[in-house]
Amino acid sequence: MGEWTPEAGAAIDLCSDWAHEVSEAIPCDIYLFGSAIYQDGDQFDAQLSDLDIVVKFHQDIEATDRAKRIDQLRGYKMMLELRMVPHLHRTNCEDAGVSVVPITSLELLANIHKSKSRHFFTRNVFLDLLTEEESISIPTAGTCSIQDEARQALEYAQDVRNHFLAISANRTGGLSPFDGPDPLPKALARTAAQLVPEIEAGGWYDTRYGLEYIWDELTRRQSESTELNQLHRKISIRRGGRGHRQPLSDFDQLLLAEILHDRASSFPLEPMATWEIRFGGTTLSAGERERLLEELRLLVPDAEVLGVFEGSIVVRLRSSKRSFSTMGRLLDLQILPRFFKVEKVDLLDIENGERIAGFSAHGIVERIAERISDWRPQSHEKSAEIEGSLARWLLDWLGNDDQLSAATLAREALIGEFDRPLRADILLQFPQFGGDQRVVIELVRVRHRRDFFSQLGRAQRLGVPTILVLVGEVDQLARLQSDIRALSAVDANIRVVPVALDNG
Repeated sequence: MGEWTPEAGAAIDLCSDWAHEVSEAIPCDIYLFGSAIYQDGDQFDAQLSDLDIVVKFHQDIEATDRAKRIDQLRGYKMMLELRMVPHLHRTNCEDAGVSVVPITSLELLANIHKSKSRHFFTRNVFLDLLTEEESISIPTAGTCSIQDEARQALEYAQDVRNHFLAISANRTGGLSPFDGPDPLPKALARTAAQLVPEIEAGGWYDTRYGLEYIWDELTRRQSESTELNQLHRKISIRRGGRGHRQPLSDFDQLLLAEILHDRASSFPLEPMATWEIRFGGTTLSAGERERLLEELRLLVPDAEVLGVFEGSIVVRLRSSKRSFSTMGRLLDLQILPRFFKVEKVDLLDIENGERIAGFSAHGIVERIAERISDWRPQSHEKSAEIEGSLARWLLDWLGNDDQLSAATLAREALIGEFDRPLRADILLQFPQFGGDQRVVIELVRVRHRRDFFSQLGRAQRLGVPTILVLVGEVDQLARLQSDIRALSAVDANIRVVPVALDNG
């Protein structure tokens, strides 16, 4: 099993103890990600690396209570900053060593992150600090999409929270009070302007619209809490009303961002789907493949291409379920083959395994994966013996397959353009027009969940199609099924094949 480096292990223990304290006071899930857990913490530096934490609130509450909860979380976050210094022997107390991103259920569903990445909560590996289990993505992440106008407002609100919490061990940092000539920070007003319905041409970024939008919302909600009432009065004076003009405190700015969050949260969500489309018939040229991809993008503009495979050509996509359903109806009407000018089109729902038409295995990688799934290693064999058994199993099959008999198999092969090339358990090379196709097979003996995640980061660095063969007991493999499904939706370059041990 992969083990954390000593520095990473110390950081994880520190964060785990902290997370249990926080969860007793604030109903939430808490996850660690980044260098502390990536590749067993090999890149984590106790002096220089940040601890990256996501706090996902259990309850969906309104702006004032959410701002108060984040303010409460700040006290715990400062406690963690102070504990880092002796625990990790950290000498820098001026810069924040912990980055905490609090999120709501909606932000997780729509994959909203302050970095504007639309894959943040699905393509990262996270360590649940309360259960001490790793997972690919956080459960429910990226299952829905939301309009871009709402997305940018939610990203802004999340960024404000992160800055509000960014206080170092010596109590410096965080959000500075705002006392500019404008009633509100321009970034806030510009973000709010994009939520204004039926705005006139050219006014999408007009801060005046944003100011009025926020002001109307504050006026409507001022009686909901003392904090909103006081903020309404403060901004009234900053807009030119009578009274003593005061700067907007860090909490004021946080509360304004949470008001913006509430408004953006009212936009509708749309479910997402991961699916594949296969274009069948004669072997397609490179030019024909590009034509098909371009026409596919035109037909399904909200889709993201995750990967392209041979056989004749298979494309894996992520789009709204509405778009996938539309493609299914077009297929039923036999329109798709004529639209794409191919003999046959098949569709497959990756997440549910539903074949819309006769969707067969595609390409070399899938054929190898299907072959490996029939292999049964013995539980009494050691890892080297299991690897040798798999190599012999594949060689026997390749030698009897007319299409693949020219393939070569090498064990312990060096892969990658690195100063220190990575060693692959098995490398298969298939002669093809224009150059050999390479497929790496990595064998993982699964005794603990960590074995899978320890090997996954390494496999992703190889940069070539990789089959990750997980060998273990049936119950151990079953506990990884959700992670295997999550990986298939975000990384088309890695195919996971669980293989149960034959216990005789």
